[in-house]
Amino acid sequence: MYINGDGFTTFLCHIKPEFKPKTTLALKWVQASNGVWSTVDRGVTSDIYESEIRIYSKEETINTMINAIYANRIYDTNYFTMSGFLSTEHIFGEDIDYSGNIQVTIVAIEGPVQKTWLGYEATLTVRALSPTFTYASTLPTLQYLDYGYKGTIEDLTINKYDSYYGNFTYLDHTTDIGIWTGTLLFTSENMGKMRRYITTQRGSTVTINSINGVDYPFGPTRPTFPITCKILKWDDLGMVNPNNWKMSVTLAEVV
Repeated sequence: MYINGDGFTTFLCHIKPEFKPKTTLALKWVQASNGVWSTVDRGVTSDIYESEIRIYSKEETINTMINAIYANRIYDTNYFTMSGFLSTEHIFGEDIDYSGNIQVTIVAIEGPVQKTWLGYEATLTVRALSPTFTYASTLPTLQYLDYGYKGTIEDLTINKYDSYYGNFTYLDHTTDIGIWTGTLLFTSENMGKMRRYITTQRGSTVTINSINGVDYPFGPTRPTFPITCKILKWDDLGMVNPNNWKMSVTLAEVV
């Protein structure tokens, strides 16, 4: 990719293909006393799209890059543009539009550090400012599942309190909520669709008709597919090869 802006001459940035997009939706999950999960949401304009990348080159080139970042601050703009992304450089997640310029700012910087006799690298945490998106908000087929998923009732709310005279009071949830957590493999296209689906559905109830290889997502005591649930948590684990991505997903049962 290329970096340009105030303080920069156009800089060809080589990054190591081990980045992980850090997307933080501007919502907070809250579990009510009856066990139901709800959200407090500040809206899509407050979502954060960041990535920690490691740039590598000769020492002189890395120092030039750091000096340009400093100059960018002196200009009091604190942002620059990235462009010319390769298909393996979709650092903010597969659903971002990389066809043009993306305005970014640097949140943190570490380095430079010598890694080889002539090779140096620096670690940058960059944030996309008002990115645009691609791909439709569509739930792809959930089919390529890693070994070792978790599907059960995570927290059985059996809360008994005895009184001075030995009588019991119960403060249980109205119902116990099933939780499913697993890691799924997606093609690049389906990863883009999955990210868009999650970021647009947000705290809504969704319906999932199947997860390949899973019969009882919330354990054998709970209903099977189709399931109504909320996507409680998700983590983009990055690219595993030029054509595939992984994501960890946690689903909470809606009863």
